[in-house]
Amino acid sequence: MIFLNFKIYQETSGDNTIKVCRLIKDKRVIPCLQAVDIFRVKQALPDIEVWAQHADPVGFGKFTGYQAPISLKTAGASGVLINHSEHQLSLDQIQAVVAACRESKMRVMIITDTLELIKQVNQLKPDYIGFEDPKLIGGPVAMIDAHFDLVKQAVAAAQAPLIVGGGIRSSRHVNQALFAGAAGVLVASEFAKSLNPEATLQDLVSGFK
Repeated sequence: MIFLNFKIYQETSGDNTIKVCRLIKDKRVIPCLQAVDIFRVKQALPDIEVWAQHADPVGFGKFTGYQAPISLKTAGASGVLINHSEHQLSLDQIQAVVAACRESKMRVMIITDTLELIKQVNQLKPDYIGFEDPKLIGGPVAMIDAHFDLVKQAVAAAQAPLIVGGGIRSSRHVNQALFAGAAGVLVASEFAKSLNPEATLQDLVSGFK
């Protein structure tokens, strides 16, 4: 799996979101979109699977400004990233968000940065567990290069498919992550800010071969 975190880059916002999502031809590639872009992408590309970048532990009601899983689901998202380093939550908050997502039949990836946190979130039975060093996000060194043995330990510790993030930028990184036992990668800046996102995506997907 390749999860593409679109963040809130200009290149992956608004009408640009649809243009970039049209490049996705492989079902193993899942874009993680801003909440405001989910509906428009699903209307234009109904066959593509999209995830949200965050959700709050609320349902219908008086929750001004929150992102309810049920609203994300209605817009067309099928899953949610939880606890990204740019939007970290306490363990209690993670548990509450997972519960709200399950009520809305949403899949979840809980992102972690330590083996201890992996062991803690195992109890919540996420669909995927992300694993990345926040210091390496968007940097020149990939997590899989800097901490290959640690990634293998994370694979062993996780009770859900492990997704490796942090500086992932090439087919070699994808291949190395799979070789370590991971189920896929989480990519953001390298794709979203690419001068040639189509070529970048093709290269990433070729790492599955």
